[in-house]
Amino acid sequence: WGGMPEYSVSRSQLKVACEGQQWDLLDKLLEADATHLNDNALFTDTWGTWWGLLIAAIHWNSCDGVRVLLKHGADRACTAWGDGMPYTALEAAEGQPEVTALLLDPARPEYARTTDPPLPARDEAVERQGRIRDGAGLVFPSGSLS
Repeated sequence: WGGMPEYSVSRSQLKVACEGQQWDLLDKLLEADATHLNDNALFTDTWGTWWGLLIAAIHWNSCDGVRVLLKHGADRACTAWGDGMPYTALEAAEGQPEVTALLLDPARPEYARTTDPPLPARDEAVERQGRIRDGAGLVFPSGSLS
């Protein structure tokens, strides 16, 4: 960051990086601020199940995504939760031997960025969703808050 003042990374910026599978960007964001690393209410499906960054990277079978998240201390015991059947990161990785090996290895993996991506803009709907969750403990898909 070249001497920049401390930067507060938003949930929406993390979500953009993860959804776009921009692992260099995610690494850069988490290096600046890992506050929302283990927020398990960033992604949802139509069945009311919620999950965070680690399970999202596992859903996309991305070893690099999992590597970045574990490098920054992602909770390997995180679970998806909500109205659907809860499942763990390890259960989500079933059938993905490389991802499973990363999850089972207690050491933090290495990841080196090859690019210096620009920071994404913040999405106010996702930020509003996060503020409601923090304040009231309620979670709704960001589209329902418009």
